[in-house]
Amino acid sequence: MTTTATITTPDTTTTAPALSARDVTVTYPDGRNPDGSERLNTVLHQASLDVARGEFAVILGPSGSGKSTLLSVAAGLVVPGSGSVEIEGTDLTALDEKRRTAMRRDRISVVFQQPNLLPALTVRDQLLVTKHLAGVRGRRLRAERDRAEAMLERVGMGQYAGRRPHELSGGQRQRVNIARALFTDPAVLLVDEPTSALDHERSREVVDLLVGITRELKVATVMVTHDREFAEDADRVITLRDGRVEDPAV
Repeated sequence: MTTTATITTPDTTTTAPALSARDVTVTYPDGRNPDGSERLNTVLHQASLDVARGEFAVILGPSGSGKSTLLSVAAGLVVPGSGSVEIEGTDLTALDEKRRTAMRRDRISVVFQQPNLLPALTVRDQLLVTKHLAGVRGRRLRAERDRAEAMLERVGMGQYAGRRPHELSGGQRQRVNIARALFTDPAVLLVDEPTSALDHERSREVVDLLVGITRELKVATVMVTHDREFAEDADRVITLRDGRVEDPAV
């Protein structure tokens, strides 16, 4: 008897945020002052945001406003000088690097501007390699094949499962990138300018896909973009300017 794999939707009966950042400040050295003291550049000033599972949030702001830095802090790639970042109640800033890496593997996924797919792997194997890197081997890894194909179907790439990246368009590669990020069943999906290399039609398709998957899989999604059009799709919009979250009432 043949069975069909399905994409499981997490049970989310709580309204508590999956991602909660509080008063995050990030400062980098920026040369020396005339008196010889270290000059500091603060790229985030006490930034805060909350995003629950099933919510689609957009971070807007001009270049240099701190958008990508805030996303990096949320991913545990940058440790803030002050403030906290919690993923479903676990404070990333209190963890050592090994445990932050485990959180990124198990609870957080990042979709970067460039898909960075592995040229030698098929579309299907782009997803399966995430399980291999997590230590899944043999029969257990083979059992993930149906799940991978179900996820590819969900993002409209099922018929391309056996192809390699050079055989895909830019929009198709970004869809595979999204499927790979979701294949690990993250609580939080962080998306950095996913439409920067796409035309308007393909950009619209990618954002519609992200919104739909956020609702269906109940993942907390945060997307950085410079395009205000896509803010219309968001449950919440965070606008950054000079590293500060702007008051929407202003």
